[in-house]
Amino acid sequence: MLTNPTLIDTIGANNQSAGASSLSQLGDDYNKFLTLLTAQISNQDPLAPVDSTQFVAQLAQLSQVEQAVQTNTQLEVLNTQVSALMSLGGTDLLGREVSITSNVMDLENGSVNSTYTLGAGAVEVSARITDPLGRIVRTLEGLPNTAGQQIPLDWDGTDNNGTPMLEGTYTVEMIALDASGAQVDNVVSRSAIVEDVRFTSGQILFGLSGGEVVSSVTVQAAS
Repeated sequence: MLTNPTLIDTIGANNQSAGASSLSQLGDDYNKFLTLLTAQISNQDPLAPVDSTQFVAQLAQLSQVEQAVQTNTQLEVLNTQVSALMSLGGTDLLGREVSITSNVMDLENGSVNSTYTLGAGAVEVSARITDPLGRIVRTLEGLPNTAGQQIPLDWDGTDNNGTPMLEGTYTVEMIALDASGAQVDNVVSRSAIVEDVRFTSGQILFGLSGGEVVSSVTVQAAS
């Protein structure tokens, strides 16, 4: 014969774990709850039936677990619908040129389409350009230091020896210093074509020309 404390203790433990488990685990707990409750009623002592107050409390627990299962199911459906809507929200940029925050540069025909924007107070501005192997191939010094404007990053595609570099993807690190030698905020941007739209971990991602994948929040403008 199943006793009331055994049923309550078992279901209590299941309820605690269900709060942090997946939908399938919650459904499994619900089925166990129902099985245990049915077994208790079927095997109760006729001379000492289940107390009506305890029985009502167990039914209330059963109802709560059932509602949790239904809520999780509805949330799964809602999440799927939101994901679909968010994916659709980025498709209008497919094939369009966007300006994004990125230190990646595409070298093509001896030029890049990157710009940088400086905070106030920069007196010394330089850039270090790195190839895909992580090697610094070019250092640009004495760059314009106007604050608050997008300034084209003028790189002709050659290394420090004047040798033309292969076309492809490079990265740039801006170094902007004020009169005391402290770092000044800067942002590097570039233009790229949106080639595909993805929805991952709750955010929209854009696959860009050149192979870079960026979050939609990095997009500054589109044309």
